[in-house]
Amino acid sequence: MPDFSNTTTIYMTFALVVPGLVITYFRAQFLTGRMQKHTDALLSYFALSAIYGAIALPIIGWLQMRTPDIPIPIWQWLCIVFLGPTILGVLLGYITRTEAIRSLMNYFGINPVHALPTAWDWKFGNMREKLVIVTLKDQTQFAGYCGRGSFMSSDPTERDLFIEKIYDWGDENQWIDNGDHGLWIASDEIRTIEFFPVENERTNND
Repeated sequence: MPDFSNTTTIYMTFALVVPGLVITYFRAQFLTGRMQKHTDALLSYFALSAIYGAIALPIIGWLQMRTPDIPIPIWQWLCIVFLGPTILGVLLGYITRTEAIRSLMNYFGINPVHALPTAWDWKFGNMREKLVIVTLKDQTQFAGYCGRGSFMSSDPTERDLFIEKIYDWGDENQWIDNGDHGLWIASDEIRTIEFFPVENERTNND
């Protein structure tokens, strides 16, 4: 076990774990919002901290060369330990969410494993406003609008859904506005969800 009564050990642990933890946290906010247990993710924290260290060390060296007789100020250390990993985590999360690297690899005929574990996370994590038809297990159907006021759970054990606006059906399958009322649907009731462009509702109501 590390000797945490030793100041050097504390600094080393801090340097090897915290940057990777911060990077992982902010990257996760662009994906599922979930993180592994810290005990399971410790190795990835070390790896990310090592990569970040390779970027940060030249910056630290440059700061020390500028003022060799003056210690690096605390605020600069805080930027290096927290702000830098935050920016890197956001950047990695954004790149993963937009699938920029995946698209590039696909262009060269490489098909990597997707970073998102489920179709639910992939669809709802990056979805713009949509009209939806939700079919329940008893074959009941609801038509609705999913926008910023809707909510799709990111918890893999509770995939419930809140639709901010429910529509009625016309005789010719039109989307008929019936006022503002939403609907919560429990995860174990959902069978399928169909997605349609919002323009469908506007066209049908013209």
